[in-house]
Amino acid sequence: MELNLEKEYADRAYPILASLVTPRPIAFVTTINEDGQVNAAPFSFFNLMGANPPICAFAPGDRDDNTPKDTARNIRSLHEFVVNLVDENIAEAMNQCAATLPFGESEL
Repeated sequence: MELNLEKEYADRAYPILASLVTPRPIAFVTTINEDGQVNAAPFSFFNLMGANPPICAFAPGDRDDNTPKDTARNIRSLHEFVVNLVDENIAEAMNQCAATLPFGESEL
């Protein structure tokens, strides 16, 4: 079976891809901007891709207006991020960090 996720199934690409690997680890990525403000965001497209060289991959994507999300913007600016793993006790709080807030306003 072939599914064209860029054309006829583009509107369903995320749920199709998200259902391919389960359970999926979720990265709770924190970054800081140049003013030292913390940004936190969950990423369900995340995994380790190798050990030599060590590669940690996640996909911040862009906003609907094609501007970079805060996580990507901060990483491009300061070249650092922290991947936190979440247990069930703080899972709901992590989900709330997915809110779209103005740049510089901390989700934490």
